Amino acid sequence: MGICMLVFNPARVFSQRKADIGLFGGTAYYMGDINPNRHFYRPSLSVGALYRYNINTRYAIKAHGYYAQLSGSDLDFPGLLHPDRPVSPMSFNTSLIDAGLEVEFNFLPFTPNLGTLEYTPYLSTGISGALIVHSDVNSQNVLSFPFGAGVKLNLSKRISTGAEWTFRKTFNDRMDGVENPSGKVSFLHNNDWYSFLGIFITYKFFNFATGCPAYDE
Repeated sequence: MGICMLVFNPARVFSQRKADIGLFGGTAYYMGDINPNRHFYRPSLSVGALYRYNINTRYAIKAHGYYAQLSGSDLDFPGLLHPDRPVSPMSFNTSLIDAGLEVEFNFLPFTPNLGTLEYTPYLSTGISGALIVHSDVNSQNVLSFPFGAGVKLNLSKRISTGAEWTFRKTFNDRMDGVENPSGKVSFLHNNDWYSFLGIFITYKFFNFATGCPAYDE
């Protein structure tokens, strides 16, 4: 029993519960030259997977891979048409595969899957890259700066869930096929954005600290 108390103390228990893998599902949408400021414009289904490594109760590192489709048309914004745009309407339709690495900060101490109904809000930021496949032109690679917020909740000792809303500030102004139509430089709209909003569920696949054979005997 003494060996178990030494080996399976709370600090060691957390150290054995660091890795979670899960699925993400939700919606994605675009903001940029065609859509300057309307959230949830033409939302599309987004799906993906994530892997989270919990450094401690406050910080975690998350790797993700998400898929979505983005689209837009300036016919949806007749009051925002620019005089130097082509006479024909501008529209686009793309498929997007987004992959990246993020750091999460938990506002409350959070031990994944250890205590049922334990929860915390969190903030996240990192770096991400996307492969964007256009319907009518060549594909392109886009680098982006993701940031967002969410909440995590333990459902059981193995399963956690949560929701998050993240924005991607890209370093590209051609996602929508329109490049700075007004001729003015703007931090918000000179480069395009895309966003994910959804829920995730994760599973703790390491379970080294479930019991003690010496104690059971």
